[in-house]
Amino acid sequence: MRVWPFSVLLDARHVAARDKALAELALIVLLSALAALPAICAPVLPLIDLGGHIGRYAVQLDAGRSEVLRNWYSFNWGLLPNLGVDLLVQLLAPVMGLEPAVHLIVGMIPPLTVSGMLLLSRAAHGRIGVNALFALPLAISLPYLYGFVNFALSIALAFHAMALWIALERRPLLRTALFVPIGFVLWLCHLVGWAVFCVMAGVTALEAGLRGGKGAVSTVVSTGLMMAPLLLGPIIGALMSKPGGDAVPLFEITNSPLRKIEWLMMALTDRWLGWDAACVGVILFAIYLGLRVPAFVRNRALLLAALALLALYLLMPDTIMGSRYADMRIAPVILALLVLAAAPGPQAGKRLMQGLMIGAAVFVLARLATNTASMAMSGRQFAETLTAIEAAPRGVNLVSLYVDECEVWNTDRRRHIMGYGLARRHLFDNGQWQLPSGQLIAIHNRRLSPFDRDPSTITFLKPCGELPAVTKDVAAIPRAARFLWVVRIDPATRFPGWEPLRKTADSVLYRRLPTQLD
Repeated sequence: MRVWPFSVLLDARHVAARDKALAELALIVLLSALAALPAICAPVLPLIDLGGHIGRYAVQLDAGRSEVLRNWYSFNWGLLPNLGVDLLVQLLAPVMGLEPAVHLIVGMIPPLTVSGMLLLSRAAHGRIGVNALFALPLAISLPYLYGFVNFALSIALAFHAMALWIALERRPLLRTALFVPIGFVLWLCHLVGWAVFCVMAGVTALEAGLRGGKGAVSTVVSTGLMMAPLLLGPIIGALMSKPGGDAVPLFEITNSPLRKIEWLMMALTDRWLGWDAACVGVILFAIYLGLRVPAFVRNRALLLAALALLALYLLMPDTIMGSRYADMRIAPVILALLVLAAAPGPQAGKRLMQGLMIGAAVFVLARLATNTASMAMSGRQFAETLTAIEAAPRGVNLVSLYVDECEVWNTDRRRHIMGYGLARRHLFDNGQWQLPSGQLIAIHNRRLSPFDRDPSTITFLKPCGELPAVTKDVAAIPRAARFLWVVRIDPATRFPGWEPLRKTADSVLYRRLPTQLD
């Protein structure tokens, strides 16, 4: 019996087990492959922070053999819970080149997330619920488009790990053995992704114990024992931690509580803000149907895990150990879990199933089309802007400035595009982060201080609160900087002491006039 992959979502009750498994596998492969289209269609992968990461990868790979890079940066390997993509780049870049390796690795995160969501739905309900399709656009969410690539990779792996955790509920010894290395890998990828998985796994273990008739004390003790294998990463990290480094506050609160609601509504923010918000509305409606319509069944453990993460989200600060937007990152995860916690049950009628199927298919394809178009447009913009740095000599001190919006959401993604200059031409990048708790790179280009690290790249056309305008920032650049690159500016703009060397549609590479050099 041949089964069209999507038919298994409509009615799997009369499908042979073998055909059902093959159909679900085909469905997972198909939808995962479609999720790769946005990255495939972008000539340069246009994620906000990715340029900064690529610059760091270049230092990671080349600092040992480049005297120019050693003058500005040092890189020392260590064990941090923020190394997922970094380690994959270390393996693949020597084989295929830095940028192709990053494009492949980061471009595969949405397909990996999609497959993880579908497998989690199957593990929670015994089959993939048709409504699970409404969660798939969250694979290309705001945290991913921001370029939080280690976090995004860890969440994709966490969905897969959660599906396995549920599937092995009745085989505790095997689960314990497997999740020693799995937990360590999740922690190594990213601390927040590991923590999200721990919350999901802990809540589902508690629910399973109480559902099985265990007492509260017995359930808590057994859950603690189940969770113990997940502590390998933090234990090793604590034993291998090195004292010293810049002091970083454990947490900071810089946003109002109202921002929590905004981040949920902005979970899919890409380019067209009205469309993006409407798509979140569709996901919220799918959540409402799953929780309220009697024909749906709910996986209580997954629902409780989503609610636990929601409570954590509402209470947690927005900056943890110097890393901003910590709360924003888990907003799409919460929405996805709330969708996946429900699935149409045996009482669901044919009309409801067909309506869900058609609605979900239209929603997924429409969202995929706009994500692909947006990624292609931004990718071409990146490629065109990067032609400016081809006029700069290799290995020179360069200060880059990005003209941002003042207190207005800016959908442009080039805030860290200057990292490509570091990777391609070994130009100094003043947009690199130096966080001892989360980065292995150290910056020591004192001749350019304070234009030597993030956020010295950010400027504004006019003063923004206490922050100066671009003209004042340019005037303050140390004389050691021979070149200046300003992104998102009128190409006709001139600055005293600088002459335009190459222009693009909205960026200019300037050279310091000879009379202004040291």
